[in-house]
Amino acid sequence: LFISIIEEIEKLTGKTYQFKDGVPHRVIADHIRMLVFSIADGAMPSNEGRGYVLRRVLRRAARFGRILKMHDPFIYKLVDSVCQIMGDVFVEIKNKQKHIEKVIKSEELSFNETLDRGLEVYEKITKNLSEGDVISGEKVIKLYDTYGFPLDLTELMARDDDLTIEIEEFNYYMDQQKNR
Repeated sequence: LFISIIEEIEKLTGKTYQFKDGVPHRVIADHIRMLVFSIADGAMPSNEGRGYVLRRVLRRAARFGRILKMHDPFIYKLVDSVCQIMGDVFVEIKNKQKHIEKVIKSEELSFNETLDRGLEVYEKITKNLSEGDVISGEKVIKLYDTYGFPLDLTELMARDDDLTIEIEEFNYYMDQQKNR
């Protein structure tokens, strides 16, 4: 079920499945399947409930796309491969394919700007840190509050870089912001 999607990712990105042990390909393939079925079922990316889960999944897939050097929206182009594989059994995904593509593309466009700015700031923040260091909550809240960069994405990137976040300090600044 995943091979056709992974092959399409290879075509779109120019990166073979073996690149980075195939992890980005597998994550994107898994996430696009979930997104296609969820959106076909009526869920929409948003800031709450199941829509928030969709948004986070899509953003995580977009981040893995960046690992494959994809800076323009491309995840929406994978909808067709999911429909080709599963559309005969789950006709609703074929019937809603154009809608699903529009929803995903719109979210990708919106998030790309946030991702570009946030990645740039994250790189500056972590440039002089070493493995095992801690990123201050003050810097993480700046990423979140000023640049709209999601905390969960910062945590994921920090973990990948063998860094940790001073989460209690982040929560303190978050409470301060909410009070303001």
